[in-house]
Amino acid sequence: MESVVFTMEETRDVVYRILRILKENAIKILMTIKEKEKIRWKELQNITGLPTATFNRALAALQEVNFIKKEGPHYVLTWTGKLVTDALLMLGWRLSEESEEIITEDAEKLLSKDIAMAIVVLLIVSLKRTGKLDLDKFEQELLKEMKVARKILEDYEKEGYLEIKDGIVVAKDKLKKMDITGLFKNY
Repeated sequence: MESVVFTMEETRDVVYRILRILKENAIKILMTIKEKEKIRWKELQNITGLPTATFNRALAALQEVNFIKKEGPHYVLTWTGKLVTDALLMLGWRLSEESEEIITEDAEKLLSKDIAMAIVVLLIVSLKRTGKLDLDKFEQELLKEMKVARKILEDYEKEGYLEIKDGIVVAKDKLKKMDITGLFKNY
């Protein structure tokens, strides 16, 4: 039982550190690295416009939680950093005025990459706990769950939250105005 408590405390500590760094300064750094793919320290500081001490604290914090890493003279996003920046884009973070169009065009790609990475993380956690996994059976079950997800979207369409036409799902005003806590009220 002590190891479970330790793991929960350790998890809370990691979550706290992540939430602590996700302030405007750290987000500026993350999103700049996302835009440039790889960037040197001086260029990154110039683009973000942050004072050196503030910049270095945010940079160190991002490295500590493994969102960014240094490859030679350049800073790059790690896979977890890519997940975070993709999520920020999906939530509406804008690098510039033209970013909204990019977000719309890449929404499916970003979402599917993030879901695939989340699946990989969950698979590894499951393997750690259970010791084995039938990958073929897992894939079959995942396809069944995708049908459930489609059914849920169809139910939202019936309630006037969205419209599905020719395979494209479009949010209606009712969905855009809905509080996030209301998403699964019927499920």
